[in-house]
Parts: sequence; structure tokens; C-alpha cells
Amino acid sequence: MALLMVVEDNEETRKMMVKFLRYNGHKVIEAENGLDALSKFSDTVPDIILMDISMPKMNGIEATKKIKEMDVPSFVIMLTALSDKKILEEAADAGADDFLMKPINFKLLNARIKFVLEAAMFYKYKFKVRKRLHSKLKMSEAELDNVINKNFQMGFEVLEVLEKTSEFRDDETHEHTQRVGWLSGRIAEQMGLSPSFVSQIQFASPLHDIGKIGIPDAILLKPGKLTDEEWEVMRKHAKIGYDIMSKSSADILKLAAVIALSHHERWNGSGYPQKLKGENIPVASLIVAIADSFDAMASKRPYKNAIPLEDSYNEIVQNSATLYSPLVVKAFTSIKKEIFEYYKRSTKSKK
Repeated sequence: MALLMVVEDNEETRKMMVKFLRYNGHKVIEAENGLDALSKFSDTVPDIILMDISMPKMNGIEATKKIKEMDVPSFVIMLTALSDKKILEEAADAGADDFLMKPINFKLLNARIKFVLEAAMFYKYKFKVRKRLHSKLKMSEAELDNVINKNFQMGFEVLEVLEKTSEFRDDETHEHTQRVGWLSGRIAEQMGLSPSFVSQIQFASPLHDIGKIGIPDAILLKPGKLTDEEWEVMRKHAKIGYDIMSKSSADILKLAAVIALSHHERWNGSGYPQKLKGENIPVASLIVAIADSFDAMASKRPYKNAIPLEDSYNEIVQNSATLYSPLVVKAFTSIKKEIFEYYKRSTKSKK
């Protein structure tokens, strides 16, 4: 669930947008103009701001500039009925991240928000990297943009290639890896872990089964039950995944290597490959163990039907302190409603 702010002086338009956004499961803050919007930043920072340009007291361009000067990672989408090139350039210079023309096409608005939220963790992580570099290095804005964009583009292309490679070698879907990434990020966030870690685990966790590219098709794609000997081979995917990514100098791939190696470890020491127990298991792997297990149960696969969400949820809860970390289970259960809403939307979107 995202936190959005709608900044619009036309009450009818604002109320309509707010109603639409809340219906789609978002939390929404209302503001009548730029000045009103700024006054509400003392309480919280929205993920996305839908900002009208033409408003009394303080227009959207002025407000956007001041918001960007506050050094917060809010994504600003400008709403405008204007087509004046100069005004649009001023808005872009002020820091607007995107534009949406009025009258609002709600189908397009929903698609735009969905796209931004899918990249939200990347956007926030990039924001933090920019801030850190800016404070440590004396670079111009142009130089900073070049360094960040070049390296992030390359890094995330590598992540995408690895993720796609993993999916092509297994019956797991792209939706599975994305759900595991989302759920891992939300659990980590609920545990109070750092924003940087939350960002990294969301991008690293979809690579948890990359090692399956080293498992023979006869075993990996076998429709029936595996023999004991075949299970021994299958379990090797954890070490294979670690070997693929552990030599990287990139923080995200280093974390992905740790997750790949130990996401099948279990709290009571019954997991594999190292039979780690309790807090000896890396926290990232404890998180992904729950995200991966829950999604595997709640999702339909060629060899099984999906287990109802409530049953999948109860399975995780019942195995707290045996298979799963009690602390991670606590964070998982605290966002039960959000998880169920997310999965219901995910299922609905594929129909």
C-alpha cells in the first residue's frame, strides 16, 4: 500500500481522484494548493505526489521546487491542462518526474502509479546513493547524473538478465519472483531495517533460485515426486547460486548470493545446505524463506493448485520458532491485511 498526496485546488476533481485512489487500496493525503502540501510534509513523506500546476497561493511548480529542495524521495507527477512548452520546461526544471494531462484519464493514472510503485524501491535507493555521493564527492549535477545513471542502468540490466535466466530454467513465473521481492521488502521494512537494506533485498531476493540453472532438466522439470538421490542434486542449486553471484563487487549481488545460499535454512536447523540454526542464519535469508514459502503455497503451479491465502498464512504462523524466525513471522503477521490485498489484486490483474 502506497502513500499518495493529491495537490489540487479544484475540490470536485480532488475528491474524485482521492476516491479513486483509495478504492485502489492507497492511503491518500489531500492538499488544496502548494502551500497546503508543504505544511503536511512535517508529518510524513508521500511515495507519489500528484501535483496540479495552476493553483492559488502557491502553484505546482513552486511547490515542486521546494519539495525537491527538502531532499525527500517523493516522485512528483504533474497534472496539467496546459500545453505551453515553456511552462512544462519550468516544471521539469523544478524537479517534476512525470506529467499527466487533464482531464485525468483514470485508467492511465492507475497504470502510471503502478509503474512508479514497481520502481519505487529502485527510485529511493538511487536517491540515497545520489545524496551520499553528493556529500562525499565534489561533482557537478551533470557529472553526478552521468555516474549514477550509467552504473544503475548497467547494474539493473544485469539483475534483469539473471532473473530472466532463472525463470526460463524453471516453472516459476515472473510474477512469483516479483511477489517474493515485494513481500521480502515489506517484511524488512516492517522489521525496521534500514531503507538501504529494504531496497537491496527487494532487488536481490528475486534471484534466490538462480542456481537452478545448474540443475538437469530431468530433475528440475520432473512432474512427479523426486527420489532421495534427485533431491540431493536439487539441493545443490543453493550453492550454485551462491557461486554465480558471490564474486561480484555489487552490494545487491553480494546480498543475492547470501540469500541464494541460505534461503532454505530453517530456524530449527532442519534446512540446507549448511544446516544453520536460529540467528546463525542471515536475516535476509530468514526473510526470503518466509516470502518464498508463502508465495509457493499460495500460487498455482503446473504440478499443484494454489492453497488458499488463509491456509498459506496459517502454515507460516504455525511454524514460527520451528521452521521460521519468530521475529520475521511477527513482521509478516503485522501486515496480513496488506499481503492479502496485494495477492488478491495480483490475481485479479491476470484475469
